[in-house]
Amino acid sequence: MGSLAVCTAAACQVVPSTAIGFTLYDWLKQALDLQGNLSGSSILEGPGAQEDTSSKTGVDDVPLQSEVGMDYTALRDALKAQDFRKADDETRALLIRLAGEGAVKRGWVYFTEVKFIGVKDLQTVDALWQAASNGKFGYSIQKAVFNQSLKRWARFFKAIDWVQGENNVYRKWPGEFDYSLKAAKGHLPLTNALRGTQLFSEIMAHPAWDQAAGSKRSIDDSSKAAGKDTMKW
Repeated sequence: MGSLAVCTAAACQVVPSTAIGFTLYDWLKQALDLQGNLSGSSILEGPGAQEDTSSKTGVDDVPLQSEVGMDYTALRDALKAQDFRKADDETRALLIRLAGEGAVKRGWVYFTEVKFIGVKDLQTVDALWQAASNGKFGYSIQKAVFNQSLKRWARFFKAIDWVQGENNVYRKWPGEFDYSLKAAKGHLPLTNALRGTQLFSEIMAHPAWDQAAGSKRSIDDSSKAAGKDTMKW
């Protein structure tokens, strides 16, 4: 009676020909069991069969630090759920509140108010975005791309895919942006720059990024200790 050798990188098993058919699944499952355990998912289920949670790793470990007692749980939860559009809206609402009473009354941030946003608060927002996107989104990521673009706005907006078409027309409406991990690096969060770049310039110049390296070490240490222009914004 013939047989079939079923081999994987982790194991090799001889399957009798009589087993081919309705019992082949069981033999394959045994042969691939070790490999499946090593990879964290079953090969029989195929790629993408299980939810990819790698991008969510670390979101819960980001300390929700604030200099003014701001609550970042809603932003954290939206990012953990990979609901980037909701997270973008929440980010905008948080920064309006952080910018002060004037921004809250008018419903948007004036570029001169960016300096009122605390370093720890902006770093917390940025750290959450980075943790949820494997380092793809966040203000500090946008600043890095901005610097790589030689601080030229046209190059920068093209690099983060905020323009479209042959004429590089600026995306105007929220629905025109990409709220997924397939988006370009630095694509999120959004900042309105339709009428000028003063607001974005102030974000890029915020002292939070001068302390970014030290802040990352501080966040990592805290996580380990815990165990685990007139622009509208």
